[in-house]
Amino acid sequence: MYKKRALVLGSYLCLIALAACGPKVIDDSDIVSVDYSFSLADWTVVDQWTKDLTIWQDSSLAWLETIIMWAQKNDEFQWKINGSELFSDEHSENKVQSYANIIVTEVLWVSDPQIWSEVYVDSIWKGVITDVTTDEDWYLSYTVDFNDPKTYSELSYNIKVTKLEKN
Repeated sequence: MYKKRALVLGSYLCLIALAACGPKVIDDSDIVSVDYSFSLADWTVVDQWTKDLTIWQDSSLAWLETIIMWAQKNDEFQWKINGSELFSDEHSENKVQSYANIIVTEVLWVSDPQIWSEVYVDSIWKGVITDVTTDEDWYLSYTVDFNDPKTYSELSYNIKVTKLEKN
C-alpha cells in the first residue's frame, strides 16, 4: 500500500518538476523584448524597432500584445498584406503612367529599366517601374507608378520575441 502511495507521489512530483522546467510562454504582466520590422516588396524597410514592453500595460501596443500572447522566446511571426487593400484610398490611378521604351531610356534616363527600377522626373516626382509589357507592335512598354510605394506594394511584417522575463 505504501509503495503505491510513494509511487503516485513520486510520479506527481516528477510531473510538477517537468511542468516547471517546461518552456516559458508570454502571460499577463510579463516583460517582453520584441523586434519589429515592416518592409515593402523590394525589401525597403519602412519601419523597424526593438522595444521592451510589459504585457497589458501599454495601450498603444495592444495590437502587438494580442499577436505575441502565449508565444515563447525566439518565436517569429511573419505575414504579408497587399498594400492596395490597406491603402486603396491613398492610391490614385492618375499617378500611374505607361511609357514606351525610348521615353524611359532616352528621356527619363533609366539605362537598364526593370521592375522596381526608380524613375525620376525633375526633382519632385519619383516613381517605380511596376510592370513591363509589349505594345501592339511588340515594343516594350513600362508602367511607372508615382504613388507612395505602400499603396501598390506587398507589405511584409516580421515580429520576433527576443527576450522574456516572467513577473
